[in-house]
Amino acid sequence: MKRHAEAAGLYNNVALLHTKSDATISKPQINFSKENGFTELVIKYPKVKNKLPIISKLLKIKRYKQYYKHGLGLLKSEGFYPDLVHCNVMNPVGLIAKFWKKQLKIPYVITEHWTGFLSSDGRYSQSRALKFSLPKIANSAEKILPVSSDLKNALIQNNLGNNFEIVHNVVNTEKFYPQNKTKNKFLVVADLENVQKNIIGIINAFKIFSKYNPEIELSIAGGGNDRELITEHINHIDLSDKITLHGRVPSEELNNLLAESYASILFSNYENLPCVIVEAFAAGVPFISTEVGGVKEIINKERGFLIPVKDEKALVNAMSQILKTHWDKEAIRNYAINTFSYNKIGQEFNSIYTEVIGN
Repeated sequence: MKRHAEAAGLYNNVALLHTKSDATISKPQINFSKENGFTELVIKYPKVKNKLPIISKLLKIKRYKQYYKHGLGLLKSEGFYPDLVHCNVMNPVGLIAKFWKKQLKIPYVITEHWTGFLSSDGRYSQSRALKFSLPKIANSAEKILPVSSDLKNALIQNNLGNNFEIVHNVVNTEKFYPQNKTKNKFLVVADLENVQKNIIGIINAFKIFSKYNPEIELSIAGGGNDRELITEHINHIDLSDKITLHGRVPSEELNNLLAESYASILFSNYENLPCVIVEAFAAGVPFISTEVGGVKEIINKERGFLIPVKDEKALVNAMSQILKTHWDKEAIRNYAINTFSYNKIGQEFNSIYTEVIGN
């Protein structure tokens, strides 16, 4: 969300407004800042604690709308009057955009990257509440901006939206760049959520790969609910000396890990268009991924390998092939800059904003 605002702010006067409930506070907290070319206003407010589900839901919606209204008032007091609202995903903030369009006549667009719309994920199709509320929000938007063609098709299949334009995720290509470091590992950057990311499958494949390449290590950067499960599995198959769990790491450390890696890996059961792939590309590093979601739209033979879901043997073969292939790191990086950089995405947003406001 913030990176999209920074990109849009290169060509437009942008304010980022975000509100969220917090169970640890008893009164609202307001944080106003102006940096990186845009105004940022974050409002935290006390969480609703009513035990009756229906009343609690209604109070949550009321409070959510109340603090967004308050935030808009604060922005106006600073001289910011929006011509357009740009939502980062339609749920839940699309509710606010739809309300403001009706009450204040402000048009809105929605960037969408939620994997829940994909049939392989299924969270949208299983939710009566979302299937009731989201079509009204999506179909009232001037444009829906999915981050991949695959997601666009999923939205169309779910009758969500009438006017689409694909705008990819944005990556800071200044923070990720090629370095000349000795390579001695493969890298996984992912939430430690095994149902989606299949980290256990990567570890199993690395076990086989390691028999023939004992000098190569595996680094896993990320946090999540399955860290203990993954740690136990690493110990169980005697790979604790070859696999390092780094936890969540800042971009500078991640860039160093990428520079030390032959390739980065995702072995997900479902995905949309993960930023970690583009971060690797910006660092000039090829990528191995399962052929899921929008991933197949950006990985080709010049930038890595696509493999079937859950196919551990294919992953072993891809890792071996990475070592035998010459990769043009400058070409990989240039693709990232020309497709996902702040300037590129900012220009795309600017064209959309001009079109919508002009209409």
